[in-house]
Amino acid sequence: MLSEHLSIFTRTSIWRFTLAFTLLVLFISGGILAMVYHFSIAGQQREQNQRLTLAAEGFISLANANSMTTQSFIQSVVERASQTNNMVLALRRNNQVFGNLNHLPQNIPHYPAVLHFPILATNYLGEMELKKVMATRLKTPFGTLLVGLIDDSQDALDQSFSTASLSALGAGMIFTLVVGFIFNSRVLHRVRQINRLTAEVKAGRLQARLPISDESDEFDHIAMQINQMLDEIDELIGSVSSVTDNIAHDLRTPLSRLRIRVEDSLSQQSLTDEDLEWRNLLLQELDHIMDTFNAMLELSRLEKGVSGTEHKTCDLASICQDVQDLIQPIAEDKEQKITLTVHDTCQLTGDPNLLFRAIYNLVDNAVKYGPDGTQVDITIASNGITIADNGNGIPEEEFDRVFRRLYRLDKSRNSSGFGMGLSIVKAIVSLHQGQIHLSDNQPGLKIDIIFPPEVLLSQTR
Repeated sequence: MLSEHLSIFTRTSIWRFTLAFTLLVLFISGGILAMVYHFSIAGQQREQNQRLTLAAEGFISLANANSMTTQSFIQSVVERASQTNNMVLALRRNNQVFGNLNHLPQNIPHYPAVLHFPILATNYLGEMELKKVMATRLKTPFGTLLVGLIDDSQDALDQSFSTASLSALGAGMIFTLVVGFIFNSRVLHRVRQINRLTAEVKAGRLQARLPISDESDEFDHIAMQINQMLDEIDELIGSVSSVTDNIAHDLRTPLSRLRIRVEDSLSQQSLTDEDLEWRNLLLQELDHIMDTFNAMLELSRLEKGVSGTEHKTCDLASICQDVQDLIQPIAEDKEQKITLTVHDTCQLTGDPNLLFRAIYNLVDNAVKYGPDGTQVDITIASNGITIADNGNGIPEEEFDRVFRRLYRLDKSRNSSGFGMGLSIVKAIVSLHQGQIHLSDNQPGLKIDIIFPPEVLLSQTR
């Protein structure tokens, strides 16, 4: 679960923008640090190289002077070596070394190339310590001369600058990532609110709305537009429902009168068999129309939360047992089998008659539309029931549509029914704060009805 959330988190555009911004910050910071290094520490190194170059050229000029003798040159080297504390001089002539080094390293390059190497030197306290020397080698008429400058501070500066630079870059990276994480979490929170709203609207809860903060940012503007759109959709659906309810209510009375007249006409003695037949067929059609209108009016009452009876304790096991006993004879005629399995007690406060009707409609659909030999399994768990069959099932793309008013899978509408059964089932389940889900039973259809813990009276048997 954590890896899934992390995967979703790192796939967002805000997170990608944060990573790109972090790389940009590191690139700019690195460029600034490189410029600082070039004009500070590297500048000091160039100055040190210039001092060494001046010293080397000074000794070259001294060695090439016409009046210079071997003894004078050696004396100049020795005096200069004794008078400085940051210069290293070593003249090798006839296997003798003159200056402040006791030997001349062999790997020192010729001028103008330089090389850094360590030496042991005495500090002002008289203690021996390791020093780093930048030196070059000169070929003079009086022997090979090593000219060097003590450069032990360069490494410390480089180390300090590297440490400070890495610390600054690391702190900048962490800071930008943390800020990006905060921004990403905030954006994801707003996006999840929209996702939850769309899921609730898809589930039929058109009253859901997005919260609007006091910041008046772009998400608040989107939320206001979505809420306004949902208000209009809710109003349109309410208008359509109101129109259909008014039509059903207004036509039910004249249809009832028409039915009474047709039923009274059946008592006439002069009717032929043909007259009796078409009058009976007319009564059946009138009953079908009135059943449709009654179902529409009942669905409206259920959607408004009006059940007509007082809620009381309902035992789903007992209700399902009554459903099984009632439908079992019909199923046996088609060689179908209905089984009831109770894993846990499931009790809730509700209307037992409505719950019976909802479960009956679902089981009756499985029996009615299932082929001969269909197996229907009713399973009761601690939080709801599952009704599964191995019949023809419903296409997955129809799962959400079958709960609409007057919607039927048979587009030709040649089969029996009026397309209100599952709508009423969903309204009854919603009235009891439950949720109904359809899924493929492979083969057949699986229906899960889940009730939240707050409406359940018991969770264990």
